[in-house]
Amino acid sequence: MNDVTVIGAGPAGCAAAVQCRRLGLAVTVVDTRGEAGGLVREARLIENYPGLERPLAGPAFAQRLISIMSAHNLAIRCYHADSIVKSDAIFEISRNGECIRSRSVIVAVGTVPKDFSLTINGDVRVHRSVLDLIQQPPKTTVIVGGGEAALDYALNLSDSGSSVSVLVRGSTLKATGYLKKKIQERSAVKILYNTVPVAASGSKGNIHLEAESSGKRMIIEADALLAAVGRESRLPEIMNDFVHDAGNVKTTIHGLYLSGDVSLGSLGQAAIASGQGVLAAVHAFEFLKAGSVR
Repeated sequence: MNDVTVIGAGPAGCAAAVQCRRLGLAVTVVDTRGEAGGLVREARLIENYPGLERPLAGPAFAQRLISIMSAHNLAIRCYHADSIVKSDAIFEISRNGECIRSRSVIVAVGTVPKDFSLTINGDVRVHRSVLDLIQQPPKTTVIVGGGEAALDYALNLSDSGSSVSVLVRGSTLKATGYLKKKIQERSAVKILYNTVPVAASGSKGNIHLEAESSGKRMIIEADALLAAVGRESRLPEIMNDFVHDAGNVKTTIHGLYLSGDVSLGSLGQAAIASGQGVLAAVHAFEFLKAGSVR
């Protein structure tokens, strides 16, 4: 029996677990991958996190999360939570017949890519994570999407020598500010506006992408195809009366809290996720201190 079970070990989950430990709570941390980091591993650079003396690449930031968890003697159990049920004031977090029992729960599982459909002929893989490509960067990459993730992926791959084409459905980028400025300065990145992929074919790593651009059909040759068309929450199955307002840590189920991207419902910032993790831990502490009777 735990005081708190934290589901997810990204910035939000790690911050929640450390704060729970500091508050003297018995905490268990579970994560599908069984390691700290989460989606932050995909970031090209973390530049706006308070306390960093210099920008850090995503994997290096994830290593800091691993270190702080270790410093607080917090192990991360490899466990994919399928469902959360509350019965007689106790939460049961289940997977394949196995169950973890806890007095409160902090869900920090992040998000998953939204569905992306494309007619495929032959041997073509549509990547959904830049981590699949960054270790051995392709010579040419096509990225579908015009948001922050798409531009971050483009900068990351071009840093490694890949020539990148970014296909944007509309006439403008969704991303603004710093990333937009950086991408416009990068000669190795080409932005194709009003361009929608239609079909892809290929073999032996050679991709022929058919796209419609401003009413005309075109063929783009590439070595890799990466889709960054948005993300959505990946909550475990929770009881039917569950209600949550986007961005709010508290839920209508007393003792159940959401933090990080899963709360926002989209790709957020590591600093926001960490802050929400700490806040969720404080709420859990107050809930347990009050007697967990509601």
